[in-house]
Amino acid sequence: MTFDPKEYLSHIAREADHRAVPVTADPRDTTAVQTLLRIVDHLRGDNGCPFDRKQTLKGLLSDLKDEVYELEESLEDGDLHNLSREMGDVFIILFMARRILWEQTTVSLGEILDGASLKMVSRHPHVFESPDPEKSLEAIWETWEEKKRAEAVHQDRRSVLDGIPRTMPALQAASRLGQKAGRVGFDWTSNLSVLDKVEEECAEIRAALSEGSARLTEEIGDMLFAMAQFARLSGIRPEEALSEANKKFKRRFAFMEEQATREERALSSLTPEEWARLWENAKNRYDRSEGD
Repeated sequence: MTFDPKEYLSHIAREADHRAVPVTADPRDTTAVQTLLRIVDHLRGDNGCPFDRKQTLKGLLSDLKDEVYELEESLEDGDLHNLSREMGDVFIILFMARRILWEQTTVSLGEILDGASLKMVSRHPHVFESPDPEKSLEAIWETWEEKKRAEAVHQDRRSVLDGIPRTMPALQAASRLGQKAGRVGFDWTSNLSVLDKVEEECAEIRAALSEGSARLTEEIGDMLFAMAQFARLSGIRPEEALSEANKKFKRRFAFMEEQATREERALSSLTPEEWARLWENAKNRYDRSEGD
C-alpha cells in the first residue's frame, strides 16, 4: 500500500508511533500552547497592549534575530537553564508573528504546524515510510532535495542552488552554495586542494591593488568564497570560525588596553612599535589556551 503522509499524521495525532522512543511529549504541552496563544491574542486584541498592537512582522523579524543571538550566546556559555528561557522568548515572538499573520490571512497555528509536520514526514521516507537506519547521509540529502523540488511551493526552482535566502550572511551563504553544488558532484576533492585556489587568489589580490577598487573587491570576494569552501571541507562553519576570531581579537585588544592603562599611556599616543609590543604580550598571555 502506498504510504500517505497525511494519513500517517492523522494516526499519530491520535496515538504516538511506537517506533518513536523516547517520547518527550508532556500532558502540559497542549495547555501551555493554548495559554500562550490566548495571552498573545489578548495583547493584540482591542483591549490589549498599545505597544504590542503596533508590532509588525518586519519589526518582529528584527527582534527574532536578536533573540537568536542571545540563544546562541547561552549555548556557547553552556547555560542550558538560560537557553530554555531564551527559547521561551523566541516562542513569544513567533506566536506574536502568527497572530499578525492571522490578522492578514486568517491562517491558524494548527495550519502552520500541520504544514511543518507534513514536510518533515514527507522528506524523511527512510524514517516514516520505509525505515532504513543505514541510509547514507549523501542519499538522505538527495532524497530531501528531490522531495523538496516536488512540492508545489518549490515548483519554480530550476537550479540546485535555489533556496538560499538572499538575506543570509554572505560567508554562510558561500558555504551553503558550495555544499549544495557538492551534493551533486561539483566540489574540490579535499580541503587541501582548496588551498591552491586560496594561494592563487592571494596573488590575484596583490595584482589587483593597482587596478582599482572594483577589481580589488572582486578578488577579495573570490578569496573569501574560497576560504569558506576550505572551512566547509574541513568540517568547520566559516561564520563560527570568524566569530571565534572576533572574540580572540577583542580579548587581546582588551588586554592591550589594560597594559596601556597600567603604563599610564593613552592609546592614541602609542607608536607602531609599542602597539606591536603590546600585541605580542597579549598573544603570549592567551597563547596557552588559544594559539595564534
